[in-house]
Amino acid sequence: MFFLFALAFLGMASRLFVLQIVEGDRFARLAVAQRDRVIEFPARRGAILDREGEPLAISVDLHTVWTDPQNVADPRGEAAKLAPVLGLQKRELELKLSCECRFQYLARQVGPKVAQKVKELDLPGIYLEAEPKRYYPGRRLASHVLGFVDIDGHGLEGIESQYEDILEGTPGSMTLEQDPSGNELPQAEYSYERARPGRTLLLTIDKELQYFTQATLASATRDFSASGGTAIVMRPATGEILALANAPDFDPNKPGDFEEADRRNRAITDVYEPGSAYKIVTASGALEEGAVTPRTTFVVPDSYAYSDRVFHDSHPHPTEKMTVSEIIEQSSNVGTIQIGLRLGGKKLDGYVRRFGFGSKTGLDFPGESPGIVLDRADWSGPTIATIPIGQGIAVTPLQMAAAYSTIANGGTWVEPKLLAATMGTNGRLEASPPAASRRVVSRSTARQMTAILSKVTEKGTGIEAQIPGYAVAGKTGTAQKPLDTGGYGNSYIGSFAGFAPSDRPEIVVIVVLDEPSPIWGGSTAAPTFKTITQFALRHLGISPTGNAVKAAREIEAEQGADAATYD
Repeated sequence: MFFLFALAFLGMASRLFVLQIVEGDRFARLAVAQRDRVIEFPARRGAILDREGEPLAISVDLHTVWTDPQNVADPRGEAAKLAPVLGLQKRELELKLSCECRFQYLARQVGPKVAQKVKELDLPGIYLEAEPKRYYPGRRLASHVLGFVDIDGHGLEGIESQYEDILEGTPGSMTLEQDPSGNELPQAEYSYERARPGRTLLLTIDKELQYFTQATLASATRDFSASGGTAIVMRPATGEILALANAPDFDPNKPGDFEEADRRNRAITDVYEPGSAYKIVTASGALEEGAVTPRTTFVVPDSYAYSDRVFHDSHPHPTEKMTVSEIIEQSSNVGTIQIGLRLGGKKLDGYVRRFGFGSKTGLDFPGESPGIVLDRADWSGPTIATIPIGQGIAVTPLQMAAAYSTIANGGTWVEPKLLAATMGTNGRLEASPPAASRRVVSRSTARQMTAILSKVTEKGTGIEAQIPGYAVAGKTGTAQKPLDTGGYGNSYIGSFAGFAPSDRPEIVVIVVLDEPSPIWGGSTAAPTFKTITQFALRHLGISPTGNAVKAAREIEAEQGADAATYD
């Protein structure tokens, strides 16, 4: 008997040694997991404001209804009472209330009236918890810039996704001790950690200008039967994007109601062949390298054979002598190809890349495309002729806006930016880093290009972009859309990019219309550019060029119709 008892106690001692010493930490953790109950409190997401502090995205408090099924006394009876209040099926609720678990969501982010009715029912095991919900007061306003969040408040697209780490904050939590039935232990210790809200973002977007740009673009797509479009307004000196609009757009309050194509920020993610608007790269490079001057003449026929292709001007004309300035002014494809050939393929490729094509802008926006630019080693016979006229290369509207900003900014490329500053709960602003910049062409070349682009709007293809009282520089673009199977079809992209006032540029505006009717950028995108730019100049308080009194009277004569449209 002694021997048997000795073995039994030895076995128990060995087992206790294993439980308390060898595996003690593991069992202690299991005990804590069974005893402790952690309740997490979501942090309030930081707001998104425009440059003047106007709200673009905010968080509002709603309530979430949840249950601990272990504390539900009568699943069937409680389901019958809750179903009409929450608008759910009785059977669905009963299954959740009968679950062998400790937590189940019943309804997320319900309104105050519903929450009050649930509270008045006072049902065992049914709880309410405050939960912030993202709200976009402008509805469709700047929707492609802002993006949207999921039901848990995590950014999915746009600024909401790009700056998730800044906006989301740190959730708070409370740890309680409970018995095996889930009841809180009286006088037990508990810990509480306060939630830390996310930081607020101040964007470079101007809410008023964004609204007008968006409304004008939507109107243009309807008036010209376009399948879509993009418009961007930028400050050339700082790279600040004041407005960025796409059509069609969507409401980020209910993104699931819209097609994925409507939610795509085509200004940054989509590429297109720019056509004649791209000729500034060819002309700027040739002027910078001394290959031509604005007065250099070329003999320009209306068609030109190079390699295995024949290139045509937009309209038949007799062979004539044209200066470089006239070639750009009249948007001659043949003349521009000759300028490109004189510049040479190696140098042309260099300027394509110096202007920022073939690489992302540095905005770091989700889904941003670098465009499509062939490596120099992959050029074929006609490439030296296609690239000067904006064919065989694909760009984003934002890249084109940055390229025109380079000319407007005296030859310096400035990185586009959307974030102006961040702000914490203490109200202190922290400015975002200044935009990166680099010299692309000299100030002299930029001045020469500005003079050439000013003639485009004075007497060339861009006369529809003229603004009374202001000198405008810009360029039209009309480009065939390539087919997926190769070659080109009968669909076109019409565009106009420019800046004003051309003698002291303050804003750059680009308008791109997809498949407009008529197809010409000078007839569709140029007047849209005019409407947006004219409003922007007034809104930003930029004084007219030349005779200010006469210019102001001319603008006032047109202001009535524009103001009515805006209101």
